[in-house]
Order: sequence, then structure tokens, then C-alpha cells
Amino acid sequence: MTRNPFLLCTAAGLLFAIAACDSSTGPSQSSMSASDAAQLASDMDDASANAFAGFVVGGSFTIVTTPGATNNASAPTPIDRQFTFTTACPKGGNVTIAGHTTGTADRAVGNFTTETNATRTDAACAFAARDGSVITITGNPNIAYHSSFNFVAWQPSGLQTQSHKGSFTWTRGTTGSGTCDVDVSSEFDPSKHTVTVKGTFCGRIINVTRTRGG
Repeated sequence: MTRNPFLLCTAAGLLFAIAACDSSTGPSQSSMSASDAAQLASDMDDASANAFAGFVVGGSFTIVTTPGATNNASAPTPIDRQFTFTTACPKGGNVTIAGHTTGTADRAVGNFTTETNATRTDAACAFAARDGSVITITGNPNIAYHSSFNFVAWQPSGLQTQSHKGSFTWTRGTTGSGTCDVDVSSEFDPSKHTVTVKGTFCGRIINVTRTRGG
């Protein structure tokens, strides 16, 4: 049985396209190219999904244990807990997600729902850009994170949603830097293996549906 199914569903990452450019956001945001903004938005959303799913399904989230654990209960159990966890970023630095999760879990069969409100704080969190360079981001001061996940038999079921809203600063070596505002949401439909992402990221308008996972 898969221990962390949501990680498998997000392994391919989210792919974004640019529908239009918003010229009113100023040079600090628009100095990041459309393709780089799309790539970074994809990486950030995917990183949050992987980090949070790994935390919830993993052993450190004691209310939802792994299949077959001896302390599993056979009836739904309320979830209500504060949390803080920090994970490494792909090219260095780290991201901390801290907040509050509520929901229910039937640990014996791997059914659970969660709703989370948290803050995502990037600390020199580095991602690969399309040209092979590295874009490093730091919270300005942070990004508000919300998610709603539903699992049946340890597999995602129905729409899985996330949103990110806030600001960060970014640098790319000595070739660029700026401040970006973020207001994006995503919906993943595991029955179709598609994700739809809408919103704005670094002054770019995003509204696209792509395949994810398999």
C-alpha cells in the first residue's frame, strides 16, 4: 500500500501557462519573464502539496498514522491541531509552513479529510529556472496558505484544492531581483489527473488546465 499517495500524484508537478500580462504591476514584478513566473508558480504550488501531504500522511502527524499501525482506530476521529514544520527547498534554503488543521480521520482504512489555514515562510528557498539558473525567494513577510484535501483508502478523492496569497522577494544571481505578489489557487481532480490553476503571480495572469500525475 502506498504510504504517501499525494506525493505520487504531484510527482509530475503543476504546469502553468500565461494567458495575459498585467502591465500595471510595475517593473519589480514584471521584470521576471512570463515563462519564469509560470515555472516558479508551478514549483511553489507543487512544493506545498508535497510538503504538507508528506507531513499529514507521514508518521510525524500522529492523528493520521500509517496503514496497519497498532494504534489505528476503526471509527472517524476528529483532527484539530496546530503544527509547524520546515522542509528543504530543491536548490537550497528552506520553507516553513505553520498553522492549524481540522478535519476527521478513519485511520484503520485510510479515509480522512483536512482543511488547513497556515502561513508559508520561504527562507532563501531556491528553485531551478527554465534556463538552468537558480531563483531564490524569501517571504515578504510570508504567504497565506489554505488547502482542503480528501482521501479515501489513502488515495485522493474528489477535488483537492490549495491557495497561496502574499508576497516574496526574489533574486537570480546577479542578473535580476524584485518583489512579487502572489494570489493563485489550484484544483486537482484525481479522477481525470488534471489540475486547474487560476490567479496572478508576479504580475502575470494565470488560467490554465494541465495533466498531472498518472
